[in-house]
Amino acid sequence: MSSQIEELHPLVLGKGCSMRLFIDHSKPEDLPEHNWVETTYDGKEGSDVLAVPNHWHRDHDEIMEVLEGKIVFYLDGEEHLTSAGDPSIIIPRGHIHGFTAIKGTYVRFTERTVPTGTFKALFFQDLFQRPEIPSFLMVMRVSYDWDVFPSLPGGFKWLDYSFITAVGFIAKAFVPGKLATVRRLGE
Repeated sequence: MSSQIEELHPLVLGKGCSMRLFIDHSKPEDLPEHNWVETTYDGKEGSDVLAVPNHWHRDHDEIMEVLEGKIVFYLDGEEHLTSAGDPSIIIPRGHIHGFTAIKGTYVRFTERTVPTGTFKALFFQDLFQRPEIPSFLMVMRVSYDWDVFPSLPGGFKWLDYSFITAVGFIAKAFVPGKLATVRRLGE
């Protein structure tokens, strides 16, 4: 039987950091196992350290699972050193989270969402549609379009929301527009 897993266009996040996006057509579309993102940090000397600052989502939950190596996840102000074989980290919508790879340590982990869908693949492809590291305005526009709210000092979510609504909307005038469809492998 041939594989029902489709790999979408891969992304380079920086030196030593990459992301692969998958759809498993054999799984129902409403299961988190239908779509996922797999991120790798090689941990080599000279590689960019993979780090995502604290943020939250209004409309989806995330499930993070370490497949190889280890990484530090942050969830609601607590640090979770997570290794391959540990239980998945469940991040409910509205909870502040982020992560940092450990310099010199290889890690490969997946991210799945509830509800599921190609929106996470679209988010990452949109953010990294150009080969250079995204500019501040690009990050703000993509955050505005894809349910990402940076956790600003003070812990006031209404402020985070207002910030992205204002700055993200303005950024739309200065950076490329939102992607409408996922890029497939070979495109």
